[in-house]
Amino acid sequence: MAKKVLIIEDYPATSKMIAEILELEGFETRIEADGADGLKTAAAEQPDLILLDIMLPSMGGLEVCGQLKNNPKTKDIPVIMISVKTSDEDIKAGLAKGASGYVSKPFDLFKLLGMVKKQFGMG
Repeated sequence: MAKKVLIIEDYPATSKMIAEILELEGFETRIEADGADGLKTAAAEQPDLILLDIMLPSMGGLEVCGQLKNNPKTKDIPVIMISVKTSDEDIKAGLAKGASGYVSKPFDLFKLLGMVKKQFGMG
């Protein structure tokens, strides 16, 4: 059974690019462009991993991550933050909210794929 990855990213070109490379590797993907919608989808569909942009409309990624980690239904889903915010403080803030990884934009797709596979013990 394919692992499900929820991509919460408001920039369509980025989310599509991530989804395409993951699907080529056999992952099932779902894309949400808004933090609130991402929270609903995560609770309803229980993905195996969430890739979460920090800068989102309506609700920022740090808040989304905090709510995911405080919800019994989603608290155990690993989250990898993706952001143009690259300072040490930004990275620490993401990890402090419960993210298991942090990728700075622009990113190498294959490096991101490697992080995803590592979450599943695939490499």
